[in-house]
Amino acid sequence: MINALIIDDSSFMRTWLKKVLEIESIYVVAEAADGIEGIMEYKNHKPDLVLLDFVLPRMNGLQTLMQLKRINPDVMVIVCSSLGDAYTIEKFAKHGAYDFIQKPYFERLGTVITRFKSDFIK
Repeated sequence: MINALIIDDSSFMRTWLKKVLEIESIYVVAEAADGIEGIMEYKNHKPDLVLLDFVLPRMNGLQTLMQLKRINPDVMVIVCSSLGDAYTIEKFAKHGAYDFIQKPYFERLGTVITRFKSDFIK
């Protein structure tokens, strides 16, 4: 079973993403409302996948991604953010994000999760 961590300051978004992941047979082991809490939850649970927002209190998503990559260079992170301009997407890609989904346009999320699951099995 694939395990996931959701890091998003919106409880509504965490709940919605959790339901999407559960439909995809991905178990959410933890949730966090900010980057610092997200780092702690990652260390505690070592999930296979992290869904990460960009705009977060205390530590933004890019800083969180960089910290996660220091802990585990192979961590798989899908960024889900409303700030989806080319510069932001490029910055996340440069720092190793698996993919970027722009909120609220989640049409690609199922495809990205399917691709992740396929890559995870390899």
